[in-house]
Amino acid sequence: MKRVFIHAYAAGNLGDDLLIRILCERYPKTRFVICADSSYKKRYADLKNLRVFSPEDKTVRYMDKILKRIKNCDNGMWKLLLKSSYAAVHIGGSVFVQHQDDFTAAYHLDCQLRALSRRLFVVGANFGPYTDDNYYRSYRKLLSSYEGVCFRDRYSKKLFNDFPNVRYAPDVVFNYRQTEKIRTKKQALFSVVYLDNRGGKYSISQYAEEYYSLMAELAEQCIEKGYSVRFVSFCRMQEDEKAVSIIVDRMGDKYKEAVSTFFYDMNERECVKQFYESELIVGTRFHSIILGWLAEKKVLPVVYDRKTLHTLEDLGVEDYILLEELKKIRASEAVEHLIDGNVMDVKGLKSKARLQFADLDRLLR
Repeated sequence: MKRVFIHAYAAGNLGDDLLIRILCERYPKTRFVICADSSYKKRYADLKNLRVFSPEDKTVRYMDKILKRIKNCDNGMWKLLLKSSYAAVHIGGSVFVQHQDDFTAAYHLDCQLRALSRRLFVVGANFGPYTDDNYYRSYRKLLSSYEGVCFRDRYSKKLFNDFPNVRYAPDVVFNYRQTEKIRTKKQALFSVVYLDNRGGKYSISQYAEEYYSLMAELAEQCIEKGYSVRFVSFCRMQEDEKAVSIIVDRMGDKYKEAVSTFFYDMNERECVKQFYESELIVGTRFHSIILGWLAEKKVLPVVYDRKTLHTLEDLGVEDYILLEELKKIRASEAVEHLIDGNVMDVKGLKSKARLQFADLDRLLR
């Protein structure tokens, strides 16, 4: 069995955790390894072809210590696993965003990834946003040396249109398989994010108050239409749960009995199940929108990042809410429009999304 190293954002975020699962389940005869905290041993206990190396492991601590002493090498176990693997897969969404004017730290890590990998592939990413042409030029040079890169939006693909190793396919999560039959409830599912700490280069924290208020109004209007409302948190570390608390507090007391919550931690399949048992999805998290479409539900996207907007443009979706336009939205009209809307036909998207793995299929299948 070939061993493949997974480089991913392993911080308890549902979207990224789904990507890792989909990758491992697609290649059951491949041995995957990943460096992540010990919670991932429990999250993926059912994946027999994935081994998680954690900083807490005795083996990892020992190897880090030995390699530091012998070669003055930091993160020795990470480097050893990467260098000795047949291939490496960098899987994730917003993995090439210029978060700082000085981008050298993130770029240096990607350069290390390239230098230490025998074969390196990118799956499911988008490129940008970025504000520095030098950032773009640096990554053009770096990505040209990868064995394969598959972006999830056409905007990113066009930035590298002249590269034969760069492709586009719909998001990886369209490959998720839901085998259990789930009964639908008259329920509206809300995926929300905490905006107060979203400062920095692409700050959106200035929209926090308007966003929380509108989410509360939309939830109230769904209840007025006879729906129960469930709020779902995708990522505890990024404080989705705090956003849920703020929004529910803003709702009128008479509505709160119809509200419930579901917080993702290690209950990945249960979290996805919430989408299949709901009729309506109000989605802020990128993958809440994808899961809503995949579950064949009516979806109202709330756009807080360009990655979402680029995907909506690719798919010709015109009904969505932009943070810049929150003040213009009338909650009652938005909910009526959602209820009267159509379900997206995703058969073609599911078929095309398999192409995210075209390069790996040739290597591993």
